[in-house]
Amino acid sequence: MMTRGLMIGAALTLAACTTGGARSFDDPAVQKLFNMSTPEYYANLTLANRITQNCARYTYDAALDSSLNEARNEVGRGSLSANSQRVGIELETDVSRRSFEVKHGVDVTSDDLCAAGDAEVLEGSGLSALLIPV
Repeated sequence: MMTRGLMIGAALTLAACTTGGARSFDDPAVQKLFNMSTPEYYANLTLANRITQNCARYTYDAALDSSLNEARNEVGRGSLSANSQRVGIELETDVSRRSFEVKHGVDVTSDDLCAAGDAEVLEGSGLSALLIPV
């Protein structure tokens, strides 16, 4: 248990050091977000927002969100294409939310999501790129 705590602490420290604002597009987690389909991308934005709303240890990286949206718009996968994919985005968001809840054993609407956020950071998921440790 002590080892896991040290690993989480090290991951959070590393994330804090590499996140002086928006993360670099060279970051593997950012690349995962950039390469996602539009519905999958917006589902991850929603989950990252939920984590930051239900965990005081993280804030949402709005600067990265904005930069990614601009870059994704240039390749036809940003907010400009999202309106035509609204139904797909809603469906993917629901599926991703349920999967996230099962994976982490949480309810995203009411539970403390700090442990889930920590696990995503340790995993280096695309969603974790949007989490800034406080």
